[in-house]
Amino acid sequence: MTASARPRVLMLLENGPYSRDARVPNEAETLVSAGYQVTVICPGEKDLPRRNQQEGVRIYRFPPPPEGKGLLGYVVEYGYALVAIWLLSLEVWWREGFDVVHAHCPPDAFVFIAAFFKLFGKLFVYDHHDLAPELYGVRFKGSHNPFVYRILVWLEKLCCRLADHVIATNYSYKAVEMERGGVPETRITVVRNGPDLDRLRPGEPHPERRKGDRICFGYVGWMGFQDGVDYLLRALHHLVQDLG
Repeated sequence: MTASARPRVLMLLENGPYSRDARVPNEAETLVSAGYQVTVICPGEKDLPRRNQQEGVRIYRFPPPPEGKGLLGYVVEYGYALVAIWLLSLEVWWREGFDVVHAHCPPDAFVFIAAFFKLFGKLFVYDHHDLAPELYGVRFKGSHNPFVYRILVWLEKLCCRLADHVIATNYSYKAVEMERGGVPETRITVVRNGPDLDRLRPGEPHPERRKGDRICFGYVGWMGFQDGVDYLLRALHHLVQDLG
């Protein structure tokens, strides 16, 4: 890459289509606005082309795998996705080239694709969305295999060891990356999820709202059972019904 060329980033995404993951478009479009060339490989969506461009981001899609159910289902899903993403990454390398592999994990098995490209001088950014070992433990509570858990911990550590930089979603993840992954604090940046302030702004209370009127709460985001959103609902019920 010449000094005047735009730095090029290849983003890898498996958990869902590009438009359904708010974090990935936010990061990709921010990089584009900062002068980067960004290409994303992700599962396809109905009625969308295999390749197109959105807000300056180049998107390559592959046919989505069937959603995994049970341990074997997840192995099949991730195995298929890794092969599809690996083949598309070779196509992007040949067509456009890239300088950085930015993996949105899980799956932490993206580290194998990143490790291959590091042999050719590419940088690896590990964007740590979820703690895969803990996520596995919650989803298979009471039936999880300790060997599988150890494999997931090993993959996470391998990502931390090989990454040129780690992006954490919060400070608790940063602590895990430092303590379990052995990543120096200088190689970790916390990038939180948040709303687009150009679209969502705080407003004044409705002028006709009176004291004692009912309050309506809104929740924005995925309600994955492993995230514990149900505890918020139970807490609200306790505040209203038990404590008045």
